[in-house]
Amino acid sequence: MSVSLERKEVIRALVDKHGVDVAAKLSGITRETVRRYTRKRSDVDARVSNKDVAAQSPTLAKIAERYTDKELRLLAEGNLDMGYKHTPVHDFTGKTVKIGYMSDTHVGSIYLDDSYISDAREEFAKEGVDMVVHAGDVTEGMSNRAGHIYECSELGFDAQKEKTIDLFEKFDFCPLYMIDGNHDRWFLKSNGARVVKDICGELSSAKFLGHDEGDIELGENASLKLWHGEDRSSYAISYRLQKLIESLSGGDKPNILIAGHVHKYGKFFIRNVHCIGAGCVQKQSKWMRGKRIDAHTGFGIIDAMVNETGIAKITETFYPYYA
Repeated sequence: MSVSLERKEVIRALVDKHGVDVAAKLSGITRETVRRYTRKRSDVDARVSNKDVAAQSPTLAKIAERYTDKELRLLAEGNLDMGYKHTPVHDFTGKTVKIGYMSDTHVGSIYLDDSYISDAREEFAKEGVDMVVHAGDVTEGMSNRAGHIYECSELGFDAQKEKTIDLFEKFDFCPLYMIDGNHDRWFLKSNGARVVKDICGELSSAKFLGHDEGDIELGENASLKLWHGEDRSSYAISYRLQKLIESLSGGDKPNILIAGHVHKYGKFFIRNVHCIGAGCVQKQSKWMRGKRIDAHTGFGIIDAMVNETGIAKITETFYPYYA
C-alpha cells in the first residue's frame, strides 16, 4: 500500500518531536517503517546539502564525488574508517633514487681482491648512482685472534687507513656514506683510533654516519638505515634481519635497511621494510671456511621510487663474484 507524501511528512514530524517509538504508536505502523521514512528523507537532504557545499569548494566537490552520501555522513560523525576498510589508492610514480651499496670490504685482508672495489666504482659511475653506501667493516682491523696477523696484507692502523683512502679516493662522482663495523672497531678498542671516521675525513666525497649504524633521509618521506651488528650468521638467511626489524619500534623503522657483517646477500620485505643483506667484497677466509660459513661476494645497486607516501617501488640488482 502506497503512503501519501503528506502522511510521510506527518510521520517524520512526529519523529522529530517525539521520537521513533511515539511516532510508530501514533501512526499505527512499525518502528522499522518509521525509520525507513526517516532514512529516505535524510538521504534527500544529504544529497541537496552535498551539492550546495560542493558548489562552494573545489576540494569538497572532489570529496563529494569520491564518497557516497552514507560515507559522507559517517565521516562527518567522526567515523573515519567509514565502518569498513577502504582499499588504498596506490601511486607507483615518484622520484627515482639510485643507490650503490657494498659492505665488508676488509681492506688490509689477503682475502680482498682490490679489483672488486674498482669494478664496483666503475659500475656505480656507469649506472649514475646518486650515492654509494658502505655497511661497515671497511678495514680488516687487527684482532688478538691467533694467526690473524698472517691474514693481513697491511699491518696496523696507518697502513690499512692509507690503503683504504687509495681505493676509495676515486669515488668522487657522488656522496659516499660509511659506518664502521666490529673489525674497524678493533682499532678503537685497542688504542682509541676511529679508523673509518678518519678515512672519511680524508676523502672529499665521504661522510661518516656512525658506529655500527647510520641513517640517510631519502627526500621528506623515506629513509635508509645502514646497520652492521656484532651477532652471528643464521642458517636461514632472512632470520637475522627478521629479528632486527622486530626489535625496532614503529617510529624507528626505516623504509630501506642495508645490513652488513655476516657476508650474506639477500633481499626481503619484512614489516614493510625493504631489507638488503649486502653480502661482502672480501672472499671467503680460512676462518669462515673452518666455521662452515659461506661468503656471498659482490656488490649491488638499488633503484628506489620515492613519493609523498614513502617508497612506491624498489628494484635491486646484485653483482656477484663466483670466487
